[in-house]
Amino acid sequence: MNILLGALTLFIFNAELPAKISYLVGTATVARKEKMYSAVLNASLYVNDIITTGDESTCEIEFSGYSLIRLEPNSSIKIERKEETKKGIFHRIFASIGEIVTKVAKLNKGDEYELRTDAAQAFIRGTTFKTSIDADGTSSFSVFEGKIGVKSLIEGAKEVLVDKNLKSIIKKGELVPFVDKLSDLEISAFTTKFDDFIKRGAVLDELREKFEKEKKKKEEELKKKEDEGIDKLKGMFK
Repeated sequence: MNILLGALTLFIFNAELPAKISYLVGTATVARKEKMYSAVLNASLYVNDIITTGDESTCEIEFSGYSLIRLEPNSSIKIERKEETKKGIFHRIFASIGEIVTKVAKLNKGDEYELRTDAAQAFIRGTTFKTSIDADGTSSFSVFEGKIGVKSLIEGAKEVLVDKNLKSIIKKGELVPFVDKLSDLEISAFTTKFDDFIKRGAVLDELREKFEKEKKKKEEELKKKEDEGIDKLKGMFK
């Protein structure tokens, strides 16, 4: 890989930006098209970008659907998919190593958000959860809000629902994840450690709610104008 460390330049594409770096402490890199850049605050991120944090570093990535991901030290993810269709908006993230905390806003009907590791894939329905991936691919998913569906990558595996205050652990090559209850200590430690992240996620929830209300209001206004226009046309031909 060609190493070109420096300020991450912002590329302009016709497609909508999938994400941006919204919070950064320490150092992180972005691998893009066989080149590597130093991550900077507010840098735009694109499909196939690989984001990796350094020692004692954290990086938060805000997605266009008001979702938030936090990479703890020595963690790495790849933005594998961001696609908008008539059916909905699709996101897929691949987490290869480390600890990743995810806050996904409540999805609209038809939207899909997926986080994959070497061992399993998690289907998100609007939740806050932590993913930990060991060097051997063993993956754990701890749910602190909402629920997720966890499914082994082995053909024929069935999706297992993991609810709030539960965690699932699955090794690479296993068919079914082990599901257990989170201890009070684990829940308390998460709430304390990621308090600022949770608050930033709540702000995004508020922004999304306002956006959805404005969108609905404009759609209703547009329909009203269309109906009025149709009524005027009908009146002209009476």
